[in-house]
Parts: sequence; C-alpha cells; structure tokens
Amino acid sequence: MTTMNVNMINTALVGSILAPVAWLSTLPLSLMFVMSMLSTLPVSLLMSRYGRRPVFIAGVCVAVLSALSQGMAIVLHHYVFFCIASMGLGFSLACAGFYRYAAADSAAPEDKPRAISWVLTGGLVAAFLGPEIARNTVDIVPDALYAGCFFTASVVQLFSLLFIFGVKIPKPENQSFAGRPISLFLRMPMFLIGMFCAALGYALMSYLMTATPLQVVNVSQLGTSANASIIQWHVVAMFAPSFFTGNLIARYGASRILGLGVFAYIMVIVLALIGDDFWHYFGALFLLGIGWNFLYIGGSSLVALVANPEERGRVQGVADLTMTILVASASLVAGVVHSQLGWEMMVMAATLPVFCLMCTVGWLFSYGYYNTKA
Repeated sequence: MTTMNVNMINTALVGSILAPVAWLSTLPLSLMFVMSMLSTLPVSLLMSRYGRRPVFIAGVCVAVLSALSQGMAIVLHHYVFFCIASMGLGFSLACAGFYRYAAADSAAPEDKPRAISWVLTGGLVAAFLGPEIARNTVDIVPDALYAGCFFTASVVQLFSLLFIFGVKIPKPENQSFAGRPISLFLRMPMFLIGMFCAALGYALMSYLMTATPLQVVNVSQLGTSANASIIQWHVVAMFAPSFFTGNLIARYGASRILGLGVFAYIMVIVLALIGDDFWHYFGALFLLGIGWNFLYIGGSSLVALVANPEERGRVQGVADLTMTILVASASLVAGVVHSQLGWEMMVMAATLPVFCLMCTVGWLFSYGYYNTKA
C-alpha cells in the first residue's frame, strides 16, 4: 500500500510530463490496474499449486524492479518504459492482494476477522508513510522530478522480504469448481446489486482520485506537498472506517450503509464544484474515501451473503474482475476528460453514475431489502 500510495500521488503527474499528449497522462495508472486484473486469477492458481510464500516473494521482487524501473524511466524521460514498469507493478499488487487471505488462513476461526483487521492497519500506516515519501523525495534526483519517490519505494519494498521469508503460510485449498455455477449468481438480484455497488463505487473513487493530483498541482498550483496531504487523508478515510463498518452492517443492514456511501459521494460532487482551494479538495477526497469504504464493504457483503463457503472464491473473483475492469477504465477516462474538458465537467460527469447508485440502493429499500444484514 505504501508503494501504491506513491503511485496514486505521482503517476498521473509523471504522465503529464512524459506523455506525448495530455490525455494519456493517466494511462500508466490505468495499465497498472489492468495488469493487476489480468494477474489475479493466474496468481491464485499459482498459489494453489506452489503455496503462497513463493508467489509473495516473486511479487515483492517484481515490485522492487518495477518501482526502480519507474524511476529510471523518469530519468531517461521515456514514457513507454514508464508504462511497462507500471504494468509490472500491477502484477505485484495482484500478489499483495492475497495478503489478507493468507492472514485469515493462518489464524484460528475465531481470530480470522481480527487477523484481517491487522492487515488493514497496514493501509493506515501506508497512508502516512507513502505521502511522506512523495513529499520529501520528489526532487532529490537532479533534473528528474518525482524519480526519487519511485527509487525510495523500491527500497521500502525490500523490507517485505524480511517478513515473508520468516512466515509459515498454509497452502490454500483449490475449490475452483465447487458449488453452484456462476450463471446462477448472475441471475440473482442481490449478487448483481452488491457487485454493481462495489464496482461502480470503486470506479468512481478511481475516476476522481486519479485526476485530483493533476488538478491540485498543475491547474490550481497548490504544490506537491498539498497534493500529498490531500491523498494522505483520502487513504486514511478509505481504511479507517473498516474497523467498524462490518459492525454497522451487522446492526443496521448493508442497504443503509450503501445509502450512506451514496450520500457521501453526493457531498463529494458538491464540495468539488463549489470551490478550488485546498480545503475543498481535501474535504471532497476525504468524503470520497469514506464513501468508497461504505460502498465497497457494503457491496462485498451482499456478494458474500449469497455464496456458500465453497463458492466464495469463484463468486468473489467474478465480482473483483468486474470491479477491476471498471476501475481501470475510469482512471483512463479521468485523464481524457480532465485534459479535454476540465475539472468541473469531469466532476459533473460523475453525477450520472452516482444517480445510478441512488436508484440501485433505492430499489433495495423499495423491495424490502433494507434489513439485509451480512
């Protein structure tokens, strides 16, 4: 997550310098999401065959080389090289996505939620460490703005190896074909709504977050330090609610939490449109993180609710695949719309998917699903 945060803060800005045309500035970040999407299933199969630890080690090694290559691409002023390096980082992120499952597999049944929560605390630590790297190493390499951020991120990745080598991680069981067929779930309203809310909520977050550094640094001229602080607290807002979101869903139902997530997104659009100073961007991105958390966890809880234990791997895989496709597309579209139409039009365009989310959650309430708990 530290490396991911460095990329969230800097990749679009690097793209705006290296890209041959302005609308390709967010392509490296989009390619990272695409590669992560394409790698998720192969990584899962490799873990089933060889175990988690060898694949985790390979993922960290690829991350070290990829972040180092990103920095070298900036030094060489080579856009294509930077895109390829970002794709390599996407593979390593796909590997790291299984850390939470490894933590759960290594714990006793009663300790699994606690183990996953501890993994989530890594996101909070990264929320402070990543922006500090971005803020303090942005110009340490002469004539290569932002290169130092990626060189430092490659060094940080090496610390992961010290922990992975010393951990005994059980080999996951292969339950790829157990349970009901996927086609049955694709006809379930609860599954479709959960997948839609999680995927569209994540895509909207990617859409607005990807373009924010371009707006804050290049258009509003607030500086790289302000940009780092905005993204920093955005990431805090993404992960901090995770410690109680599950309890809120258990008490009030997923539908109400999804409704709160949609309301947060409405306020994001309002704040983003009424002003262009630091606190408007800060407030919008902070609420964007909270809204993402409620929509992502609320939607995922509905997906988990309809699947039996032996089916969850495949069912969640389909939901994650849909989500990643939308996230990658949204990050690319953000660069195109921002460069061609500007920030205000880009934010206004987000009102359509937010309206779709409103209708979806409203449908849940109107058909008596408001008490759905997971």
